[in-house]
Amino acid sequence: MINKSFEIKDYAIDGSQINGFWMTLLDKETLTTEIIYSPDNDGTFDAGETKRMIQEIIKKCDSFRSLLQENINCEVIFKDLDDLTYIANKGNFEVEYKEMDEIRVVYRFHIEYYI
Repeated sequence: MINKSFEIKDYAIDGSQINGFWMTLLDKETLTTEIIYSPDNDGTFDAGETKRMIQEIIKKCDSFRSLLQENINCEVIFKDLDDLTYIANKGNFEVEYKEMDEIRVVYRFHIEYYI
């Protein structure tokens, strides 16, 4: 059972603001948190800022994973990048960085059972 969640401030990233935050407990084994990150300055994320944001989001996922029980994993699904998915601590994440108005992601926490 998932018995730990994070607050909106835990998802914050410098240089951006959170324009949407939805947590959904899909079942007793899966919790999703959908976040929309927007630039602090009403513009867009240029390619360099997009790269930094994606790297920060990946670091957050790895950090969340380190704070959870051993059998709970964290994934991040990048909605604006064709649902490209990063699994915590797996590395090898390749993406083409481009200008983006916002970055929509879903953090997915899921209990993995070992038999």
